[in-house]
Amino acid sequence: MNTQVLNVAFEESIDKQAIAEMKNAFALFGDDAQFHEVPDKGIQASILLLTMSSIAIIFGVAFVKKLGDKAAEDAYPIIKSGLSTVYKKYFGSKAEYKVVITASSEKKAQPTKYSLILSLYCIGKNGEKVKLLYDENWSKEQFDEATDYYLSAISDFVSNSAGKIQNVLNQNQCVMPPSLIAWDEATNKLIYIDPIPKSTKN
Repeated sequence: MNTQVLNVAFEESIDKQAIAEMKNAFALFGDDAQFHEVPDKGIQASILLLTMSSIAIIFGVAFVKKLGDKAAEDAYPIIKSGLSTVYKKYFGSKAEYKVVITASSEKKAQPTKYSLILSLYCIGKNGEKVKLLYDENWSKEQFDEATDYYLSAISDFVSNSAGKIQNVLNQNQCVMPPSLIAWDEATNKLIYIDPIPKSTKN
């Protein structure tokens, strides 16, 4: 993958309409957006949140600089438009698909409220890897608000290892990268997500 652009990695089994509409929206970025189809993960491990999501949007350094240089009203709607079909297919109470985890031939419900389908990835100026998560039960308004919040935070973090994302990292120790961060709708702040169940820490 070209680390200087906006990369979208998606698994083979992801809904083709969702990917087609995302490609159509992101076409406005020209050569600054590239799509990569990858094989499905197959049998899942217990560290699902730490693996790549089924749709991973990876923000390259040069793209983030351009994103920062553009007015938010120019770039953010393009990204939100691209994610809108993904929301309809995989999020909210009327989602067309529900995530089912396969582990050792046993199927079970997703072990977290955070989606394993979609996340945003970025790397700070000092090499810190971050995965920004979406709650699969968010309304479309909350989903869009989280996206706005994430996009505004990514620029400072990737360019300067500063801002809201860096503040969360400074207050939490990441045992196994990437660090998991999510927007908390109740406080309108970013929070650190610990992927290790409390029951395993005793």
